[in-house]
Amino acid sequence: NMYKKIGFVGLGKLGLPVSLAIEAKGYEVIGFDISPTIKKILSEKKYPHQEKYVNNLLKKTKLKVKTLEKTILETDLVFLAVQTPHNKKYEGITRIPSTRKDFDYRYLISSIKNIIKIIKKNKKKKIFLSIISTVLPKTFDEKILPLIEPYRENISISYNPFFIAMGTVIDDFLNSEFILFGSDDLKSSQKFKKFYSTLNSSHFFSTTIQNAELIKVLYNTFISTKLAFINNAMEICSKIPNTNIDVITNALSLG
Repeated sequence: NMYKKIGFVGLGKLGLPVSLAIEAKGYEVIGFDISPTIKKILSEKKYPHQEKYVNNLLKKTKLKVKTLEKTILETDLVFLAVQTPHNKKYEGITRIPSTRKDFDYRYLISSIKNIIKIIKKNKKKKIFLSIISTVLPKTFDEKILPLIEPYRENISISYNPFFIAMGTVIDDFLNSEFILFGSDDLKSSQKFKKFYSTLNSSHFFSTTIQNAELIKVLYNTFISTKLAFINNAMEICSKIPNTNIDVITNALSLG
């Protein structure tokens, strides 16, 4: 493998399962997390959430948890899996308020600022950074790219959000329908494409950061739309005798 070591900044509900999956494919993974919980999980080899394969992989992992500086400087490609939580009122359990609220980007932005400090201190290194946390459209242009701008020689940043569900993170990551990769740096796209080709044969969909931001949220919305539509169809079937939702969905899928 041309890449030996993969870095993970953020070893939470997304970062840890994905880093274990990457390690299982033969890579050395070095990670950093501000929470002490991760060291506890690794020493006790028990995962506190329902997540397929994770407990088995924890038994044999050699994942190294190091400082942010070491994680950045010792790895070839770095994934940034820092949380970007949404406000509780937008959980989808209750009706969405009429006013809108963006995600909370403070954790993501502070980790990018900390990475910039490390790069300034260690002049030579060029890092290839992939942000996998979900952001809404225009976030890169307004909040992230201006921070990176003065350091473009040393930091290549891309947006690479995953299409995964909690509980089946590893399956969804290793068998993804496609890999969405937004970048304005051809070299970065080539490096990550090569890396992903060692994990699976999923289509590597390379585009601009701005397209990727929009594709990610529209993809999620499209799935919700299809679910709402088909649930509605099922309701109708329950009211009309001799109709069958399975027959109907089979027919619709031929369209």
